[in-house]
Amino acid sequence: MACGSRCRQLARESAAGCMSRLLCICVLACSLRPYCDIRHRESRESRSFTDLSGAALGGRRVSHSRLVARAAVQEVAAAAQARQELQEETQQLRQSLHSLVSELRLLREELEWEPGAPSVSTEEASTSDAGSSGSPARSPAPAREQAARPEPPASPVSTPAQRGGDATVARKKPPAGKTAVKVVSAGGDAGNIADFFLDDQKVPIGGMAGRRGVNVVVIDPYDAQVISAKAYDVWGNALDENRRFAKDIRALEEDYIVLVAVKDSGGENLDRESLHALESIGSTLESRLEFRQGYALIGRKDGEAMSERKGPMVMAEVTLPFAVRSPQSPVRAR
Repeated sequence: MACGSRCRQLARESAAGCMSRLLCICVLACSLRPYCDIRHRESRESRSFTDLSGAALGGRRVSHSRLVARAAVQEVAAAAQARQELQEETQQLRQSLHSLVSELRLLREELEWEPGAPSVSTEEASTSDAGSSGSPARSPAPAREQAARPEPPASPVSTPAQRGGDATVARKKPPAGKTAVKVVSAGGDAGNIADFFLDDQKVPIGGMAGRRGVNVVVIDPYDAQVISAKAYDVWGNALDENRRFAKDIRALEEDYIVLVAVKDSGGENLDRESLHALESIGSTLESRLEFRQGYALIGRKDGEAMSERKGPMVMAEVTLPFAVRSPQSPVRAR
């Protein structure tokens, strides 16, 4: 009996100890729960703040990238616009410089060229200088007498009516018949053409490649044949080619038929001397042509124009009262 009571007492004490420890644990858990809730809430808030901060920073990075890209596009557009403006200004400066150079050439040629002014030879100038200085001239007396004696004027080429009975010897009578002459001219933007036709047969012109500028074909009305074909690149070398053109036109004989056609461009560079030369073969031009403007003329030396046209692409045509022999081989353009 005593042993049984002792066991029960020990069991009760053990149960009471367990209950007290369990009660302590529950009290401790209850006291720690608010602290755990606070820490858990703080942890969640920290994670949310971190997420929000990352999103904000990412948005800022995206916005910054967009701003940088937009600024780069604006800089490229501004540079392209500035380059375009610079090109336009350069083109305007080139055109102004070209016009200024042309005006300077015209002014210099007007100052240098005096129509009808007698030319003084080197021998006459040296003779006059020697006479003025009082020293005797080195040339012998017969030479001076020959220089002082007026030479007989060269007989100009006359028409058959002027030469009378000797006309059949000096000149052949033009073949009877008629010849349809056509001159076609077109600027560089309208065909780039300078062609000549006799009875619808194209006059073959060889030599200078391209034949840019003023093209001239000359017909002898007495021999009834093409005697020359030349091209004057007054667009590429205005000063020299204008002088050569005016000199060749002035050297033509009276009544020669002159065909003129502008190819590509060049009429805008004709100077006053060339315009006077064109006027001597019947041209009615009072000023230069426009850039890449076509011009066709069928004229007569020291006469009036038989046909004259100007425009982007033009054709002048006329029928001559004699039969012109078409050249069998290409006429050399010099």
